[in-house]
Amino acid sequence: MTVRITPAVRSALLWLAPFLAILAARFATHSQLAADHPRAAGLLFLWVAADALALSLLAKAPKHRPGLRALLGAIAAGCVIATVGAAGPVRAAMLDMEGVVLAMGLTVAAYLGWSLFLAAQELRKTRSMTEAAGVILPAALVRFAVYESAMMRLALFSWGAKPHVPEGAQAFAYHKVINPLVATFLVLQVIEIVVVDLLVSHWNETAALVLLALGIWGVLFFIAMMKAFRVYPVLLHEAELQVRGGSFVDFSLPLSAIASVEPSISDAETRRANVLNAAILSHPNVVLRLSRPLEYRPLFGRPRMVERVAFRLDEPALLLAALQRRI
Repeated sequence: MTVRITPAVRSALLWLAPFLAILAARFATHSQLAADHPRAAGLLFLWVAADALALSLLAKAPKHRPGLRALLGAIAAGCVIATVGAAGPVRAAMLDMEGVVLAMGLTVAAYLGWSLFLAAQELRKTRSMTEAAGVILPAALVRFAVYESAMMRLALFSWGAKPHVPEGAQAFAYHKVINPLVATFLVLQVIEIVVVDLLVSHWNETAALVLLALGIWGVLFFIAMMKAFRVYPVLLHEAELQVRGGSFVDFSLPLSAIASVEPSISDAETRRANVLNAAILSHPNVVLRLSRPLEYRPLFGRPRMVERVAFRLDEPALLLAALQRRI
């Protein structure tokens, strides 16, 4: 019997396998055997960490050729993980081996120096800190950091901000339906912070502080969501429709690509890969069928081709009337 592994499962395994290998090696450094032979345990942990990351990188790279700098980065990351993650006696034994410390230091320095040089070149070329950071860090991590930074700025500083409507565009709101639900979640989040802090603080103050920080982040995120739903409406431009769902969805489609307006869509259909569902925490009341597939690039995840676009508006009739005049 042949077992077929789907691309999604394969991708998950390539991420999970090195993590599990490194985690097992880390636990091994806390064993009695490692305590009896700390130098050998340290070298073994260093080898497992660097090798697991390098092999995972080779497996994921196109044609299994990740490039020298990426491979050097994986080995450098393994050096850092082994140094930080090892048990105390094993770490002390590793740091006592001058040759090992020198080799790890040179590896990390070579990767950082090479990456900073390329980042400086990218910064001079693009004038973008995001593009420059993407040279050193994984692109997904950079996008996540930029997204979180934008959300926190929106939550903390954009009080009273007007909706973002460029000149010549017509805006269509959708926040009146969604924001009351988000406000309910916000109130529940505040109550949860108080209750959890009271309960957990009696058990462990450090855990209580961590959960408090996460709770405050959740409150700020809900505030940013409410603001984003109001500040980023759906926009009808001269030749395109910009479908937005807060800071989660931003998709522009040419008016010439709209084939028809459908009366409704089922929940099952909104979950199909070829349907872009921009109705956050609600059911769509506007469904557009496209005359040709268009590529949608989400903030996170792989691009995909969509044939229908579904979203919700406070007053859908206004947009439908405007579309009828344009298409």
